[in-house]
Amino acid sequence: MNNQNTNQHPRGVVPQASWLRARRLQDKLLHLIGSYGYTFLDLPILESTDLLLRKSGGDLASQIYSFLDPAGASVSLRPEFTSSLMQHFLDQPEPRDVPTRWQYAGPVFRFGGPGPDADPQFTQIGAELIGASGVLADAELVTLASDLLLSLGIRDYVVALADLQVLSSLLEVVRISDRARSFVAANIPAMRSGEESVESLLDRAMTLHLVGQGAADRNLAPAIAGLDDDQARSVLHGFLGWSGSDLLQLGQRDPDEVVERLLRKLRGSDDSAELEKALHLAHALANVRGEPASAVSQARQTLSAAGADPAPLDRLEELVRLLTGQPALRDSIQLDFGLMRGIAYYNGIVFEVSHPDSSGSLGGGGRYDSLALAFGNPDPVPALGFACNLNALLELADGLSSGLDPGVPFLEWPESALIVPSGLGARLPALVAAQEWRRKGSQARLSVLEAPAEVAMTGEVHQGIDSVVTVDVSGSQTVRPPSGSN
Repeated sequence: MNNQNTNQHPRGVVPQASWLRARRLQDKLLHLIGSYGYTFLDLPILESTDLLLRKSGGDLASQIYSFLDPAGASVSLRPEFTSSLMQHFLDQPEPRDVPTRWQYAGPVFRFGGPGPDADPQFTQIGAELIGASGVLADAELVTLASDLLLSLGIRDYVVALADLQVLSSLLEVVRISDRARSFVAANIPAMRSGEESVESLLDRAMTLHLVGQGAADRNLAPAIAGLDDDQARSVLHGFLGWSGSDLLQLGQRDPDEVVERLLRKLRGSDDSAELEKALHLAHALANVRGEPASAVSQARQTLSAAGADPAPLDRLEELVRLLTGQPALRDSIQLDFGLMRGIAYYNGIVFEVSHPDSSGSLGGGGRYDSLALAFGNPDPVPALGFACNLNALLELADGLSSGLDPGVPFLEWPESALIVPSGLGARLPALVAAQEWRRKGSQARLSVLEAPAEVAMTGEVHQGIDSVVTVDVSGSQTVRPPSGSN
């Protein structure tokens, strides 16, 4: 097929032939995601700027197109879908059904785009799984992301995988503030690439007043220890008057401004030795990457030497086992503990999909259990998702794949099954069984509620399910009708 990439056309103009091909492949991918049990949501292109800036954050904050609407409210073109989907989930009346599976497709807008030569507008296709905290949910999302590429005939891709909880566990062994932890995490990519050394980062930390109190600061810090901010301000104002302004180098600044700056400095200062230790630990972890077994072994040595809790790494190792146990993914999974996606809400597994013939990322995602807290929800909500760049996939799939097979009704299936592992040891056989049902043309939802609290909340929703398939550790399947049916 003679195809042109949409990015080759001036000002994003797409002729009919290219548009039709993109639409056909988009429908094919949406149908595949739907076969996992994900229903489609069409979300608004315009969102509140506050929602996007405060909830997405990270590198993405600098890429958002924002403006004032006629009423004077700040609105933005969506740079991604996840924040809008989480808000929509929280807007649902309680009790909310979990797990909730949603998929989406549409244009997103980022200044600079997903790559150095890319359009600021590109199409994302993705899925979000809300309400499941277990490793099986993680495995489903990574499997689905991989399945999209395979369905387009794309091979030799790499899924780079990490878990931010491993870094958190490592930093728990040092006594540093949350601000310092954020500083360390934000500089993981620079340490990984070699752009920044531990020494240069320590110098920058001093400039930011993370560390490096002077003599006057060391005397003042104990004076306000244990006081609330209002009490501390009163003490600092007293010192300011007593010192005749020399101690605080007042200059032309308002005394209240000086006090506020000094309070932030004293509250936020960390011990330089502890921060240096944290940076050395993070540097060691950030440079662990490669084949899963070797990378896990190196990461385990780093955690063990630091005396860190290995539980997050154990969880990641189990996820890798579930992924590499599937023949289609066996050679595609790599671990990269320096992987940090540029959106602030991720706090668990993160993954990135790449291909040697593509200069940028094909897509990625991760877990964001704490995002609901940013919306004012009293408790975290377990959730994870991924998005892929349709424009990038079109380039790689040129000539490899057509659209949805003729005769297949779009987003319709002759049968829908709920695949239930009989226990923890049956998780991998259940993943494989679900794929078998999908290859037969059925919709197969995987039961991913592992925690008792999640099951107690609502349990698996059987609406629209024709069969419940229990899979044991040997892979044997027992098929029965859903509860409540005749």
